[in-house]
Amino acid sequence: MGDGMLSLYWNNHKATFCHILSTLREKERYTDVTLACQGKFYQVHKLVLSACSEYFESMFENTPCKHPVIVLKDIKPDDIEALLSYMYAGVVSVAQNDLARLIKAAELLQIKGLAVPDEPPLS
Repeated sequence: MGDGMLSLYWNNHKATFCHILSTLREKERYTDVTLACQGKFYQVHKLVLSACSEYFESMFENTPCKHPVIVLKDIKPDDIEALLSYMYAGVVSVAQNDLARLIKAAELLQIKGLAVPDEPPLS
């Protein structure tokens, strides 16, 4: 940093940011995409899905619709809910018996950190 420049850090930025995103999802605020799965509907954010999934990133780049509804076949609602928790909070608890099915769903959706190698952000 140059002379007289200061760096200001928000100590709890990541935790606060993730908490706010999760809260916005729970309250269905500012959502701009709907995931539909076996009769259940999930109001979520394109930004979060795109940041966490190459599949969704590619889809949204090629879809001009302002609020698309994406029908997910071959994935169970429990797995969608777990993957959304993982994408919004960075962690999810899953029963050992359900892990293989969850990983398969993550692979279909190309979820970073589960099915796609997690690359560190560029500085």
